[in-house]
Amino acid sequence: MKTVKTIFSVLFLLFVGIGHSQNYKFDKVVKNSFSTLYFPNQEWTNLFNSEDDSYYMQIYNRNDTLVSNLYDTKENKIHYFHIDKSDSLKLYFIETKNMTKNVTKNKFVFSDIKEKKGIKKMSFKILNNKNKKVAKYKFIIKETEKSYFSVFRLSALETQLYNRMKSPMNFIVLEAKGTNISGRFVKYKLESIEDIDLDITIPE
Repeated sequence: MKTVKTIFSVLFLLFVGIGHSQNYKFDKVVKNSFSTLYFPNQEWTNLFNSEDDSYYMQIYNRNDTLVSNLYDTKENKIHYFHIDKSDSLKLYFIETKNMTKNVTKNKFVFSDIKEKKGIKKMSFKILNNKNKKVAKYKFIIKETEKSYFSVFRLSALETQLYNRMKSPMNFIVLEAKGTNISGRFVKYKLESIEDIDLDITIPE
């Protein structure tokens, strides 16, 4: 993991029309890899606000095109963008759609925190409303001044977008292996985390 102070100046918004707007601020850009049996070696770039995990932005390739989605769980909105790679990576707003709020009755258990040869590990389980284990993971973590567990939650736990989880300590997940709620084996790795200074305005 690396932390480098950068100014994320390559993304610019181009909108038609001016009026009431919605603002988002990002101070972390995270690159990670995520693999399942059917979708191996996926690489994602996500933007986060370390003080507010109610929204985040994902940038990824789709059919040789660079696109981005901004998920806002407070307003229940998804903002869609197209990124022009040939034009200084400009970010163009496409549309906004409503997002269905889905809060599950799952329980989240952090346990077995161990450190060996300078490597700290932790177990993480998701239980249903009958206390039956429905997902389990093994983490390699690094303690941090702030809690960055939401980086993993928002990047890799796709069914837990609306659920809030209180971790027992401040840490970031460096690597994770386990079985998700669908019963599929998954593997996650944090490639990098960098400081950014980016404001995005969405027209209403």
